[in-house]
Amino acid sequence: MTEDVAAVLRRMRTRLARSVDSPAVEAEVLVAHVLGRSRASMYAHATSAVSPDDAARLDELVTRRETGEPLQYLTGHQGFRRLDLAVGPGVLVPRPETELVVEQALRRIAGVDRPAVVDAGTGSGAIALSIAVERPDARVWATELSPEALAWARLNAERVGAPGVVMLEGDLLGPLPEAVRGKLDLVVANPPYLAASQLASTAPDVRDHEPVLATVSGPTGLEVPARVAREARAWLRPGGWLVMETWPGQADELLGLLAEGYEEATVHPDLAGSLRIAEGRLPPP
Repeated sequence: MTEDVAAVLRRMRTRLARSVDSPAVEAEVLVAHVLGRSRASMYAHATSAVSPDDAARLDELVTRRETGEPLQYLTGHQGFRRLDLAVGPGVLVPRPETELVVEQALRRIAGVDRPAVVDAGTGSGAIALSIAVERPDARVWATELSPEALAWARLNAERVGAPGVVMLEGDLLGPLPEAVRGKLDLVVANPPYLAASQLASTAPDVRDHEPVLATVSGPTGLEVPARVAREARAWLRPGGWLVMETWPGQADELLGLLAEGYEEATVHPDLAGSLRIAEGRLPPP
């Protein structure tokens, strides 16, 4: 029996209620995605028939969501600040908290003409591409160790119209050209910061589907953030800034590491009050 849009929505919502926190919203997103309509248009045509092929596709996607596969992998995209980014298996889904990292990074280069910026471990390219779009005069490099994630970043550079961002495969700051050593105005990063023991207790979408390379730092969780902080000192100009994402359980230790080589080291809270944005300034000459 052919169902209309309203009936399919109700059925998808009922199924998702057993496995996700926001079943109504996610049902709307998936139905609108499969039907190729906006959510407003979907409700305006609530009595329209859904084809058997579309209904079957929806059942397939909901089954995948029930196993914990990220909603963004199912739709193929994620909004981030002004951007609509392509995402899928092999790349971390950008989070709203990371938008605040971009905001702080932009603040630190606000008075700099043609700033030189590196996004270390770019993933989908969310940080690097946001900076490139919002500061068109910036010279932006983005590095990524994972070939799969780097492919997503390059795709997104084409999607958002930022072909000038230089994408480099390699570990953190290692692939940068020697010509920019000691000359960067900003190093920004959202490094993996979970300890290996924490992975088992994370949400299924993170634990079972998103790349471990982008989430787990090592035995303590500080391994990669500490490397970023240490390596950035050789690439920043005197007075240049390091801005990194962190999490509350790591903030104090990371702040201590930053205080060893940076001035004005601090960790700012996100909108929920959780310590999230660590930063420090390389001492001026």
